[in-house]
Amino acid sequence: MAPENDDAGDFDKLARRYLDLWQSQLAGLASDQALTEQIARLFAAANAQVASALQAAQGASHAAQDSSGKTGTTSAAPPPGNGADDVGELRKRLEALEARIAELQSKLGS
Repeated sequence: MAPENDDAGDFDKLARRYLDLWQSQLAGLASDQALTEQIARLFAAANAQVASALQAAQGASHAAQDSSGKTGTTSAAPPPGNGADDVGELRKRLEALEARIAELQSKLGS
């Protein structure tokens, strides 16, 4: 007969400890007012981008319908923005976000 294996109990304890550590980390992060505000701004910006994309998609589908409600053969709407200028702006924003993340990581590490 093989000896009883208590690995399942060990895994349960390890899983509980892991979740407790994550909960403790998240509670600590939530108590940081500056970080909380930063995350709220990030989510607000993401929500605005998603809403804008949905509106653009809905506008394109409505433009493809003719007056009788049937789908026509109209061309797709041009993309919003200014083309290459948007890429430059995106790069600037990405660099700013990377700098903010680096700053937050240095604060959390110390």
